[in-house]
Amino acid sequence: MNLSRRNFLSLTLTSGLIALYNNKVFANSNFGNQKKKVLILIEMRGGNDGLNTIIPYKNSIYFSQRPNIAINNSLKLNSELALNPMMESLIPLWDKKQLTFALGIGWDNPNRSHFVAMDQWSTGKESGVGKGWLAKISDSINNDKYLLSLGPTGSNAVEGSKVNSLHFLGKEKNSFGNSSFRNDLILNNRKSLKTFLEIDQFSTNKIIDIKKNLKKLPTNIQRPKGQLAKQTSTALQIINADSPPTFIQMELGGFDTHTNQITRQNKLLKELSENIYFLKNGADKLNKNIELNIVVTSEFGRRLKENGSNGTDHGSASVAFLIGDAFNEQIIGEYPDLKKLDNRGDLIPNISPSYLYDYIQKKIWG
Repeated sequence: MNLSRRNFLSLTLTSGLIALYNNKVFANSNFGNQKKKVLILIEMRGGNDGLNTIIPYKNSIYFSQRPNIAINNSLKLNSELALNPMMESLIPLWDKKQLTFALGIGWDNPNRSHFVAMDQWSTGKESGVGKGWLAKISDSINNDKYLLSLGPTGSNAVEGSKVNSLHFLGKEKNSFGNSSFRNDLILNNRKSLKTFLEIDQFSTNKIIDIKKNLKKLPTNIQRPKGQLAKQTSTALQIINADSPPTFIQMELGGFDTHTNQITRQNKLLKELSENIYFLKNGADKLNKNIELNIVVTSEFGRRLKENGSNGTDHGSASVAFLIGDAFNEQIIGEYPDLKKLDNRGDLIPNISPSYLYDYIQKKIWG
């Protein structure tokens, strides 16, 4: 289990993990005839360019400000907006009205630091301090299952709940019982450190247990390619388990496209779209009593005007994707006005992440 100092503080001070560890509570939920709701969060790390994701294909300003990187052969969604052609895998979901695009998502006073912005999005607060937004929903619906992170670096979005958060890295092993690691002289009179190590091992054992109980996916579910495929395959295997968690986090990096944006972003958007379709279609093929919804976000958008390296620099407002039967509106929010930019030349957002999270909770849990 990979725990940073910040994660240590979050786990021990705010998450209720010590109480959970003391009571050994890992509930085996039985949802019977009622559909089990599962929410998967996919974070596009680096700051995805929303303008080249959902394209205002009739707006002359878009093309004049991006002479080298504008998208021309887009897939029309309506009379004003179109989808990046590399995201063709999402069109069946759009046609079934299982795909919603949230436009102009961002903060009134955006921060262009990746780390600060990720904290803001993780917590749903401009201060970037507090429980993760998924952890808050978990507590509000009295979720009694762990929150699971499959991404290589994890996310604060799942931290701070009353129940445990697990980071599934796939290389878990027994560390506390290892005599070369455990030094009784160091642990002597250090109850907090000893408790933390025991909690760490307790969580690691739960991850090992989850891994042992994973089932192979049916042969009719074809795994996509790319760096995200391992996470999506593991997510489907976990959904296929007898008692899957309600919240799963994943991540795809590489969206910091300061240079050569067309090639880099298009490749990532293609991979992302194929994996989203794989998750939704795969969950349906499992024939489990599951209602799967997927939310895709990024920590900020990018500038309207391209830079001198055929890329874009850090900006503000961007787009989010909502996938699943819970979301029946195909567009929420308004596309930012390209004539009205802030004093840095960035798009002005019209929906805050906190509003988006409230919207998601109401749509899925009522």
